[in-house]
Amino acid sequence: MKNDSFSQMFRVLKIKILGLFSIWLLLGFCISPLYGASSSFINHTVRSGESLYKIAGKYLPLSDFYTLSPLVKEIKRLNGVNQIDLKANKKLRIPVVRTKPVKAKTITKDKSFNAKGIYITGNTAGTERILTLAKKLKSFGGNTIIFDAKDVDGIVTYKSSVPLAKKIGATRKSQIRDISKMIYLLHREDIHVVARIALFCDVILAKKRPDLAVQSKSSEDVWKQKGNIRWVDPSLEMVQKYNLDLVTELCDLGVDEIQFDYLRFPAMGRVKDAKYSFDEANIEKHTIITSFLKRAYELTRRKKVLLSIDVYAITAWQRKEDEEITGQRIQDLAKYADIISPMLYPSHFYGRFEGRKNPADHPYYFISQGCKKTGIATEKTGVTIRPWLQAFPYKVTRSKWNKDYILEEIKAAKEANACGWLLWSASNNYKVSWQALKQFKK
Repeated sequence: MKNDSFSQMFRVLKIKILGLFSIWLLLGFCISPLYGASSSFINHTVRSGESLYKIAGKYLPLSDFYTLSPLVKEIKRLNGVNQIDLKANKKLRIPVVRTKPVKAKTITKDKSFNAKGIYITGNTAGTERILTLAKKLKSFGGNTIIFDAKDVDGIVTYKSSVPLAKKIGATRKSQIRDISKMIYLLHREDIHVVARIALFCDVILAKKRPDLAVQSKSSEDVWKQKGNIRWVDPSLEMVQKYNLDLVTELCDLGVDEIQFDYLRFPAMGRVKDAKYSFDEANIEKHTIITSFLKRAYELTRRKKVLLSIDVYAITAWQRKEDEEITGQRIQDLAKYADIISPMLYPSHFYGRFEGRKNPADHPYYFISQGCKKTGIATEKTGVTIRPWLQAFPYKVTRSKWNKDYILEEIKAAKEANACGWLLWSASNNYKVSWQALKQFKK
């Protein structure tokens, strides 16, 4: 009796195994570790009116390609077809490597991780260029990409599910088709992935929800920075919650670090005309900014994701008037962040700052002083200091803008005991940076 039961169980198990094997053979799936190359395929029968781009869009999440065009090119090569429009019932071999879309996972690092990175716009992040730049960065010893998740215009660069983002149309111009795959492919290159969020400078939110925008004392209308609506009120709960919801989503999507920019009140234009929802006579701005950061830090710590913040370079000099305008009290902010990134672009020091006729021509001095002063201001907090370096020629004397300029910045950061560095180019033009990093690697 026991033998009969055992035989029956064996037959059932054998049938199940053969069934699974048959399905595997039918689909032809075989995971490939190489981007843009696949030894596994699935057959697709063309339907009436289907184009190669429509077909490629269907299988893109299951392929190892990041964007449509390379996948379309590969389908053409595999099947010997050239035309975009195809005849119905034609059989096509489609390169696929998985049965379901990838889901990236955070790679947790210590805050003292020696990041060496570059900034990437949403437009670049949505194209193959982000992978090209990542590979080049890695070849020169770099390891970090900071991409725009929400930019200063308020555009959420990926297809967010946050209700307010969808309601105000912040995702309408999203450039990144599949953020999880982007993160996954960058992780495969051993790249530390940082999502940058421009917090309170948010054009879309300010325009779509004027009740959340900074108000004007003189006109009883939305406050404008040099004629433009740009800022939302950092003290409002809905504004804070919106950004925290984006943080939660990005952590769950698998980023390794969240970076806050515009963690402040507006500092340009007629700031004395700006009116906020809190009692400015009894509540200082820095308490608003710090309390928000504390909420965010508690969230990212639970998610095991690093939190970094960008601060004005001038905050390291701890001038009371700057703190009163921006709300950035660096010694308090440092308590609720893993990393502080002072934006030490020499070109952003104005006039004859500290006796320098043209600050932009003194990269070593300003990077060195900025890192040292930031370290002194935050020495009891344990925060990591990782500066932003100037990778653009603005205000630099033409003869001095070359690889040596960037090498001087890197040298200054290292000798001031900073933990890594980040290169900023708003246009993502890193030609001079590559020259510097090539020599730096040697």
